Amino acid sequence: MTEQLAVAMAFERRAFEAGVDMPEPVMPRDPILGWVARIEDRLFRVYRWVEHAGTQPDVLGWLGRTMLQVHQLQPVGVGLPRWWRDAVQPPATWEGWFAEARSRGASWAGLGADTLPHILAANARISSWCEVAPDLVTTHGDVKPHNVVISPAGPVLVDWDSVRTDSAALEAARVAYIFGSGHARQIQRILTAYAAAGGNLTWPGPDLFLSVTRNHLQTLADHIRTALGETPTAHWMGDAAAIEAIITNKLRTLPTQLDELRRLAVAVV
Repeated sequence: MTEQLAVAMAFERRAFEAGVDMPEPVMPRDPILGWVARIEDRLFRVYRWVEHAGTQPDVLGWLGRTMLQVHQLQPVGVGLPRWWRDAVQPPATWEGWFAEARSRGASWAGLGADTLPHILAANARISSWCEVAPDLVTTHGDVKPHNVVISPAGPVLVDWDSVRTDSAALEAARVAYIFGSGHARQIQRILTAYAAAGGNLTWPGPDLFLSVTRNHLQTLADHIRTALGETPTAHWMGDAAAIEAIITNKLRTLPTQLDELRRLAVAVV
């Protein structure tokens, strides 16, 4: 726990000193690490209060500029991080899962066979970038709407606990997709601001939204493992019927989703 906090706070400090819009840490009298204090058996950090504004301004341009600002703080090198690579399952693993589903008479077994070529093609695209993606950086790691607080002075990026490495362009595209709710015009506004601030979004080509693809595949794999009894059921997955329904829906929609993401990449850059 403290090791991740040390990494996160070192990067958070760098972001704060660079002028990223974020809360100001408050140093405790007796810190055990950075601005972490131990009270009884628990660790606490304190920040200056960010007053919430009454209105919700347009944050899309700010988001693009802020992501680029964060991505410029600590370049790392080339390639995709380990957590990306862990999302890529060998073809034999997917084939084995669907064979096991057929032997059990799972309702989604037939869909699995139909979707398998699309899954393997997406896995191959991820694998092709693992060693050569040119923009590995340290980043916030969890830029989502609930981590952007609107203050009277403007948006503020909070919750820096998930600091990690990622591809700058692929993270920027994933964040834009989340904040834009999949709508091309809103996504384009975020990415246009990112590029105008100096970000390079051109190298992935049609794979710009590959991080969204990776998330689709990893979520599907997690549910299949659970359905087949390879891993325990996570609390957020629901019961067996809910898991079966999610797998069925994901297998049914995945080919179209993957094609749409590649078309979107061409449309917004």
